[in-house]
Amino acid sequence: MPQPLKDATKDLLAKKIDKQTWIDRIRARMNYVFMPKQRPDAEGHRRVMCPAEANRAQCPLKPRTLGRGIHLPLVDPAPNPAGSPPCCVQRTVTVPPEAGANLWQPLQYGSEAWQRVYFRLRNSVEGINGFAKDRLQERLEDAGTRRIRGIAAQTLLLAFQLAHANRRKLASWADAIALGGERPRRRPTRRRRTKPLGTWTPKGHITQR
Repeated sequence: MPQPLKDATKDLLAKKIDKQTWIDRIRARMNYVFMPKQRPDAEGHRRVMCPAEANRAQCPLKPRTLGRGIHLPLVDPAPNPAGSPPCCVQRTVTVPPEAGANLWQPLQYGSEAWQRVYFRLRNSVEGINGFAKDRLQERLEDAGTRRIRGIAAQTLLLAFQLAHANRRKLASWADAIALGGERPRRRPTRRRRTKPLGTWTPKGHITQR
């Protein structure tokens, strides 16, 4: 993978590139992703093929993949005294479940699908954080509500606070919906009566009917 694609997020955080350039580089990474050949077996082993075998790139180590068109990137493998890795001399390789397990995620980082899920989940997390930090309720960020020493004790008390916040959240949701044909128990927000729009504009600007 070319270095600019590897450093896409780093360059974005350093303000060397704009957001659209970052999106384009993230999208270009898909040409270098190993593609699954078949589903994982019972132990989690999976057969995968390199981007050149998957018709996503061209590689000089596999001459049969060359000349497929200028729309496919040309891989420039670095020389290695130990020889080429198995993926460069075989059509497929078997990847064990522990290979890259700590970095694996179901959606490709930065892709359109990843952004939709990530920002929706992040908004939910930030929302519940603000809900639990309510100074009139759990006051989650206030250490004074957990006056006890020890990580284990702090963790236990924090779990109780989060459980109470979740219960309060569920109760608020249940009160806002109609169950069994009954009306919601929580009163809807009442709006103050506002003056007609014409009272806020110069005379004659809006014709009163």
